[in-house]
Amino acid sequence: MRILIVSYMHPSVTPGGAQQIAFEMHQAARARGHEAFMVAALEADQEAAYGKPGAPIAPMPGHEGQYFYFPQYYNYLHLSVGDWRSLQFFGELVASLRPDVIHFHHYHRLGVESIRTARLAAPHAHITMTFHEMMAICLADGQMVKTGSRDLCRRPSPIDCNGCFGHLRPEFFTLRAARLRAALNECDSFVFPSEFIAQRYIDWGLDAKKCVVVPNGQTHPAPIARRDRHSRAVNRFGFFGQFIDNKGIDVVLDALLILAREKRVPECGVEFVVNGGNRHYATKDYLEKVDGLIAELRALDDERIRIHELGRYNRDQLAERMTSVDWVIAPSTWWEVFGLVVSEAWMFGRPVIVSDIAGLGERVRHETNGFTFPPRNSAALADLIANLAGNELEWRRAHDGITPDWSDLDMFDAHMAFWRQPEAPRKKAI
Repeated sequence: MRILIVSYMHPSVTPGGAQQIAFEMHQAARARGHEAFMVAALEADQEAAYGKPGAPIAPMPGHEGQYFYFPQYYNYLHLSVGDWRSLQFFGELVASLRPDVIHFHHYHRLGVESIRTARLAAPHAHITMTFHEMMAICLADGQMVKTGSRDLCRRPSPIDCNGCFGHLRPEFFTLRAARLRAALNECDSFVFPSEFIAQRYIDWGLDAKKCVVVPNGQTHPAPIARRDRHSRAVNRFGFFGQFIDNKGIDVVLDALLILAREKRVPECGVEFVVNGGNRHYATKDYLEKVDGLIAELRALDDERIRIHELGRYNRDQLAERMTSVDWVIAPSTWWEVFGLVVSEAWMFGRPVIVSDIAGLGERVRHETNGFTFPPRNSAALADLIANLAGNELEWRRAHDGITPDWSDLDMFDAHMAFWRQPEAPRKKAI
């Protein structure tokens, strides 16, 4: 089978969950013996570094069958590419590859017009769209967090959306949703990594008969010596991921401040290791808040609380960084769709501590394969940290509760199960 993976970004250029999963699908397809290709849409201003002058599409150097795509005049408001030449080049590439399956991982930067373009270029191909967020539903970066209050938004409506974006009338959101639904519904199937996001899109108006839930999978590393080991003090808590507002680093820092102020820091101490890149994607106010909390903690001069900022990391560094901590905290303050960091932690035997929300809450069972706390509740997280720091018994129990997570091949095989079906799948967990 000839399979084309179409992604927003490429993990070799910008780390991120959606592009990593897209790349894992590409690699798994090749491992299963299929002819696999990948097109990764980069930002237009990255053309000088990764492309060729005047060429909307360029082969990725040193990687046969992979291409960088630079759509011009992208409009985030409409999730639309306004340059017919970009779409023409994309369509010509699709036609030349003659795919049996076209698997989109996003519509951001690609533009929803790319679905129709792919359909015209390969009319007999099965077109799948995997959703990694809710940009079509929510203009606030697809996170369904209200722009002013930062409250969680539970259901979109034109009136509520106007409350977040007062310069856009309610009827704009009605028309925007109708246009995007029509464009997306041209796909033959929709894939969601969790029941949570599947239901959100079905409620929004996607055809439920086309929807299927397939958990994200990743390449599993070779066994490493420290998978079932922890530090001597069992007190190293790690954050991994994007350094952006809704990932919740501030919640952890608030929790540490609570422990310090209430003089409840365990005798063994607490080390908080921040493995976070892309600070430029965070808002100025959020960065100031986080930096202020770190400064306040350091000003306490309590040697039992230590903060280490290690910055961004790549996949080659993941094993080293994961096994250097005991616990992995995912304190997300938005509707986390899946939580790839949970999979990464489990690959290396690290117990997780997560916000009990959306995809995270689906995957982590409190005191079984990890620990949960109410989202945005720093006091509850403080209680957990105080209980878990130095607690080898709880570490071992959570570690032993971790079951093997899906591999990239498991994920690919689940897709093949319905790509080979003559009819689109009905919504079900695979």
